[in-house]
Amino acid sequence: MQGHVLETKKREKTGKEIAKKLRREGYIPAVLYGHKGTRILSVSEHDFRKLFEEIGEHSIISLDIEDGAKAEVIVKGFQLDPVKRNIIHVDFFEIERGKALRTEVPIKLEGVSKGVKKGGILELFMRDLEIECLPKDIPENIMINIEELDVGDSFHVRDLRVDPKIEIVSNPEQVVVMIGTPTVIKAPVVEEEKVAEEVAEPAEAATPTEQEKEE
Repeated sequence: MQGHVLETKKREKTGKEIAKKLRREGYIPAVLYGHKGTRILSVSEHDFRKLFEEIGEHSIISLDIEDGAKAEVIVKGFQLDPVKRNIIHVDFFEIERGKALRTEVPIKLEGVSKGVKKGGILELFMRDLEIECLPKDIPENIMINIEELDVGDSFHVRDLRVDPKIEIVSNPEQVVVMIGTPTVIKAPVVEEEKVAEEVAEPAEAATPTEQEKEE
């Protein structure tokens, strides 16, 4: 997997006020975890957002640190502002070349299932697959062709076929995607016999009064 470069700045201090000041200046507070210890950094919000939107959450990023050091990392987690929904904190995890890494990669569906064409409902139960492999073998995504899935069919983790260099960690019995039966809401049915009786039944004749009888 190709790395993508992101410049960082070292942080000497921590705390809420420092974090707020960084965000006002256009930076995101970040922490780098790895075999070399923990380092406190900050990254340009503009640069990180642009790269993040381009390569996604699970790709390898090459961090260019101020002291000349470099680190190949993945995004381990990030925090969003609950109101503005912008990224306000990032955690990076440093990877080691030649050492297997456990991570998650996104699942993507390919094609339109014949079940959906019949009116079935596509239900996706997993968006990411947990795998373990060398960093260089991490795929961009796991593609699943769903064209042959009919109504009632399901695709499990055990049905996946991936490169032998990749070990799937997710539960093999987990359903990834299935085509559900469409729910049809029927209008209430009125019994035909009852309707026929109501239509055929004549109106009740009025009983003549004594005066009408004499006339």
